[in-house]
Amino acid sequence: MQTDYRSLPDSLEAEELAGYFREFLEVYADAPKKLTVLGELYELAYRQWDTYEKLDPSIEESLEQYLMQAMDFRSFEITDKILSIVENLSLKQSFEYIISQKDENILPAVRELIEEAEEEYGDSIENPYGGFEDDDEEDDW
Repeated sequence: MQTDYRSLPDSLEAEELAGYFREFLEVYADAPKKLTVLGELYELAYRQWDTYEKLDPSIEESLEQYLMQAMDFRSFEITDKILSIVENLSLKQSFEYIISQKDENILPAVRELIEEAEEEYGDSIENPYGGFEDDDEEDDW
């Protein structure tokens, strides 16, 4: 039986979350990319953000592919949810793909959403915790 990710504790260790991400990918990789499913992934991404740790590279790669396949530039809601996931997980490849599409034939509201995301965290997508570090600390990202 698949886990209800909304019912997980707000704070989990990165290793434990990795298992949930793998479960998500196993259950949903080939399923339709619906808003409700993306909401489940958002729950995991939100918890991952709070670990201050980067995803396992194999999970990151699979999630990048999943999200790029799920992207629907005709849907404000899906774009908004995916951008939130991408930001929380620091998924540079997905972010760059979304940004690259902003000048294509997409809804004006979606274009505006993408432009706002680019302005807000475009410079920090690879190192979202950079503003929290001491200048003397080494960058783990």
